[in-house]
Amino acid sequence: MKSLKRWSFAPIIQNFFNLGVFQASGIILQLLLIPIISRKYGIETFGQVALAASFAAFIASVANYGTSQTAIKDVANNLDNKEFLSELFYKILFFRLLAACILLPMMGWMFFLHTKLSYWILLGTIPLILAEVFNPLYFLIGKEKIQWLSWGSMVVKSLILLLILLIPLQQQQAAWINVILGSPMVLYYIIICILIHYKESLQVILPTKGSMLKLARENVYIMFNGTAASLQQSIFLFAIAGYVSASTLGAYALVDKLLTACRQAVASFSNAVYPHAARLFQQSPSSWFAFKLSLQKLYAAFFGITALLIFFGAKTIVLLITKKESDTTEIFVQMFCLAPLLVALNANNVLTLLLEKGYKSLFIISILILTATFIISFVLVRFSNSQALGWYPVAIEGSCLLIYLAFTQKKKLNVP
Repeated sequence: MKSLKRWSFAPIIQNFFNLGVFQASGIILQLLLIPIISRKYGIETFGQVALAASFAAFIASVANYGTSQTAIKDVANNLDNKEFLSELFYKILFFRLLAACILLPMMGWMFFLHTKLSYWILLGTIPLILAEVFNPLYFLIGKEKIQWLSWGSMVVKSLILLLILLIPLQQQQAAWINVILGSPMVLYYIIICILIHYKESLQVILPTKGSMLKLARENVYIMFNGTAASLQQSIFLFAIAGYVSASTLGAYALVDKLLTACRQAVASFSNAVYPHAARLFQQSPSSWFAFKLSLQKLYAAFFGITALLIFFGAKTIVLLITKKESDTTEIFVQMFCLAPLLVALNANNVLTLLLEKGYKSLFIISILILTATFIISFVLVRFSNSQALGWYPVAIEGSCLLIYLAFTQKKKLNVP
């Protein structure tokens, strides 16, 4: 505890509280969608929604192009430079829009991979992609003004739940569910972007071709890393979609949603730490590594207890979410229990490489992660039974942790 007293956690806790409200609304939305969709429209429709939304998340992560990670530090280190912030804000917005337009035709590729999905389902994911384009979270994290976004987000996501619960969908149910999931968030993010423009006294500065190309060059490595993080979940879901029964797909989709919720919770704290970490690292890299060690101890204690609760409470968790007993789903949840701990322990390794601008290392890591993803997916799908598929989250997150440690430990030894 003495080491913790050396650091000021007050700003981090405040940021985490506001980010927690924002992320909690997303986590609650995802968890409540499982019983609402599966009971109202059936487990097959839920599987289609999850599959299409997963592919949309992949396209959105590419369109984001790593800007949600690299731009936080730029905002935090230029809080009073209005011209810089104006250029950055509109450069990122226009870059994401352009990237999304280029990537949208890729939805046709998804149709050929899974012919059971209609074009309507794929078109229904467009609002989910646009929501990421207009998401200004990076700017508000850097400015440490998350409260602008968090509470309204909870209201909007509550509205989404009500719409899905109350609106009767007769045709193209999966497609319309994704439209309902994405459209209110797009509108809300656009309103927040307008609010940021006026409250922060920004100017509309159209990006130059040179600045866009510079962003494309600088963020290409981090984009691949973010895409790899998205694909390590999506690829496995795509792989088993044509291999298992609809009920098994639904059971794994539940675990996939739990893993996504865990990632969001860890990301919320990591993003809350980011501005403080950037200032610490700017002062002295050794200060950041000392602070990182304190955070790792907190993560280990909290998520270690969480793992025990998930393992021994798997049956209760399944009943609370689905209101039905399922041996397969219960086993999947128990196998999943260590995944949150592994995700949490790896979060600060990712942050370290971002602070060091180790973008080339992140690119190499992304290639290694994708390689591990394909190998683990192939082995589990081809050489195991359906219950063994539940080991995937722990296997891939453990691989990610080992890969990141191999890169960050070397650099830590060279810090004066």
